[in-house]
Amino acid sequence: MSSSTMNDQYDYVVVGAGSAGCVLANRLSTDPNIRVCLIEAGPPDSHPYIQVPLGIAALLDHPVLNWNFSSIPQQNAGNRTIAVPRGKTLGGSSSINGMVYTRGHPTDYDDWSDLGNEGWSFEEVLPYFRRSENNRDFRDSPYHGTSGPVEVGFLDSYNPLVETFFQAGEGLGYQRNPDFCGLTHEGFGRRQASIARGRRVSAATAYLRPALPRRNLTVLTGTLVRRVVIEGARATAVEVEAEGGQYRAIRARREVVLSAGAIGSPHLLMLSGIGDADELRAHGIAVRRHLPGVGRNLQDHLCATIQYSSPTTIPYGLSWRSFPWLAWNFLSYPFTRKGLLANNVLHASAFIRSLPDLRRPDVQIILVPAVHDKKSGRMGIGHGFGLMTSLMRPRSRGRISLASADPRQAPVIDFNFLSAPEDIETLSRGARISRRIAESTPFDKVRGAELEPNPGTWSGSELAEYIRQYSHTGYHPVGTCAMGQGEDAVVDAQLRVHGIEKLRVVDASIMPTLIGGNTGGPVMMIGEKAADMILAAA
Repeated sequence: MSSSTMNDQYDYVVVGAGSAGCVLANRLSTDPNIRVCLIEAGPPDSHPYIQVPLGIAALLDHPVLNWNFSSIPQQNAGNRTIAVPRGKTLGGSSSINGMVYTRGHPTDYDDWSDLGNEGWSFEEVLPYFRRSENNRDFRDSPYHGTSGPVEVGFLDSYNPLVETFFQAGEGLGYQRNPDFCGLTHEGFGRRQASIARGRRVSAATAYLRPALPRRNLTVLTGTLVRRVVIEGARATAVEVEAEGGQYRAIRARREVVLSAGAIGSPHLLMLSGIGDADELRAHGIAVRRHLPGVGRNLQDHLCATIQYSSPTTIPYGLSWRSFPWLAWNFLSYPFTRKGLLANNVLHASAFIRSLPDLRRPDVQIILVPAVHDKKSGRMGIGHGFGLMTSLMRPRSRGRISLASADPRQAPVIDFNFLSAPEDIETLSRGARISRRIAESTPFDKVRGAELEPNPGTWSGSELAEYIRQYSHTGYHPVGTCAMGQGEDAVVDAQLRVHGIEKLRVVDASIMPTLIGGNTGGPVMMIGEKAADMILAAA
């Protein structure tokens, strides 16, 4: 990648080449008169695990391409530490995620607008979703784009359990939904994915790669940003540490934009003297702006999974019976770009209301057509399936805080999972619905023994304890630099940091509330909208 000199100055310096940072690098550098520098701590995205969709199994704890963060012990979740994988490469978490393309419920964005964030209603953000998307299957829908850089579509093959799942839902009175990104996402449906021609479509491949030949775009990899340089009340540069341990300042004539994600962006703000004044002083950091909301409001989807063995080989699995099929998939993939390796194995789900009087779905039930190990998350030995209940809008709130003033030391991550009693109640209701689905007639031909939890674990207290001991995250942290005008807000509706000029945050951390779906597509939307805001301000 390109290098910088000591005297280099740019119009815009973007920190973090993730789902939003790659969008900004592309859109801001469209004008050849605007000089843009994009800085990424990780390496280029050349590893084959990134490009092959099934490679996700090796990316969730990869020692180089992943920050491998971990939470502190969760007091209300079995006192367990929770893994927090975040992408550390070009494309950020879009290079290691499950490639599922959903947007949440339209009212999620109306909620942001109702909190006083002008311009963020669903009607106002929909054009940016459409701008980013090239949907292979919905060519005439007002909810989808067909000429954007991110190719999205249905998979080339789905496990037969998908139809079984749909039949079970219909038998319980639920409807099918052909498009989770339409007017509503309620119902049972197939999931679309950002996979094209058997390869992952990340923010790096969709946005950054086409922009790399531009002479006005500089991309630095393997470069750790230590802090934002604040002069007076204005951001003027970032201090970086490149490979070899040398420090230097990279200056921004117009703006510095943090796109380091829900963990990285608040961490950098605090290292730069922006955050809770008492906490900053405790670590010997000079206070540039007292913003107590920095790092607070941390939210993530929490999931609880039930699993069954199967006497058949219909679910995916590792066994001697499936060996010929698995071998054929591995051998044929380089030539066909189809089959299991071209697949994210996250085929179908259902957005449902766990109580009938709710105004929108509060849980997502995800079909997992294979058994998996609870600790590693990887496919297990033998055949079986699971239903994963994901809590869409948790009430619990956590925070990111400093461990030290050393930029190389990870921040303290406390999700505070299940601290709100409503969360475990909702997950319990969703898990019971999952069990009704799995034990309905359509699953009779493929369902074996109940593996997790065991059949005696369905009383109220026992199920709650199972969830506390074995729940896991959906890998969608947001909210730590929340958009708004209140005391705990960090950025305004233009994503400008309160009280600091020429500094914005553009990533999942600005979401004031967690959306009811995967966050990859929505963060690219945020990048698209922010690019318009930044260029308009110039």
